[in-house]
Amino acid sequence: MPKPLSVTFLGTCAGGGPIQGRACSSTSLNHVSASWLIDCAEGTQDQIRKTSNVHISKIRKVFFTHLHVDHCMGIIPLMTSALRFEDVRQREPRLELYGPAGLRKLIRLNLQITQPNLIGKYAAHELLVSGEQPTTCVQEELFKNELPGRDILCDVSGVWRDFETSEGMSVDAGPILHRIACIGYVFREPPILKASPEFLSILDNTPRAFLPTGVQQPRQLLRDLLANRPIQLKNGDILQPPSVAEIGRKIVILGDTCDASGMAGLAQDASLLVHESTNAYIPPHIDPKSSKQTPESVQEKALAYGHSTPAMAGDFARRINAQRLFLNHLSAKFQPPLPYQSRARNEERTAILQEIERQASEAWGGGRAVCASDLLTVHIPHHATEQTPVS
Repeated sequence: MPKPLSVTFLGTCAGGGPIQGRACSSTSLNHVSASWLIDCAEGTQDQIRKTSNVHISKIRKVFFTHLHVDHCMGIIPLMTSALRFEDVRQREPRLELYGPAGLRKLIRLNLQITQPNLIGKYAAHELLVSGEQPTTCVQEELFKNELPGRDILCDVSGVWRDFETSEGMSVDAGPILHRIACIGYVFREPPILKASPEFLSILDNTPRAFLPTGVQQPRQLLRDLLANRPIQLKNGDILQPPSVAEIGRKIVILGDTCDASGMAGLAQDASLLVHESTNAYIPPHIDPKSSKQTPESVQEKALAYGHSTPAMAGDFARRINAQRLFLNHLSAKFQPPLPYQSRARNEERTAILQEIERQASEAWGGGRAVCASDLLTVHIPHHATEQTPVS
């Protein structure tokens, strides 16, 4: 049975924020025993303390899409909390950081200047394109709590495949177009084998005399079989794993981009896609303040700054056959409804967000896109069972 898996939006505002009701970019992928952050903007630690789904003590990895300030400047405060307890003599990092070239320098320089009293260890791994120089990890340059990180080079197609495996998931990454080097991440499960009633019937009818030494009941073999390990019986027959599987879940979380084509192959058939939608044209009958804008002028501005419109997000969701689409990195002018605002003001804000969702949904054609709100948690169910070849 697949383990619970969810995504919590800690901050959904673009760089014009933070604003009331929206912090800047950070998203948490929540496993049973750990949480992984994607970006860590100013105020992320405060956002974590507002939710029961994410705990600083459970954060083990942080994946940075890029190093603009609205995506990374909350990491040093977070580290002062997350690295407060583990023994400095440990050889394994308590916290692992992943991101583009320059990540190590950013972390190291801030720690060297501020000199926080850290106890645990961390490691910073840099995802590099061909010809790009990593920040060195020579011993004399490391911060006192820093372990040497990995230099992770992209493959010949320009993507980083399977560079991390943990919590039953593998991680891929690909380049996306922005004003500076930017990365999108794919978190994916392998197919999960299941035993059909027919398979269990065959297993139950296996003569006990044929069972391996020490095995009393045929169903004791299930653990190995469901881990895709064939078992040889005493009569020489090979008991093969079941061929029925649940498709593994795939979560795709992008950074800022005006074109995510570079990772379209990695992102195919996403269970959930998180795509930015910084700029949006809102018709004057919904927002009179937008009367001087046109759809063309809004898209031109988005492209100039390396961002996307709702239609661009929806189009990418359509291209990769995404099952669910959530929009984040919304412009600071697209404010959320707030309890202390007037009813009329909140209705206006809601109408604007619904228009953004409508535009993305129309371009996607796969359902209803959702403008993510801060502290929203989305649970990701497992997929339907299908016959899957097992090699």
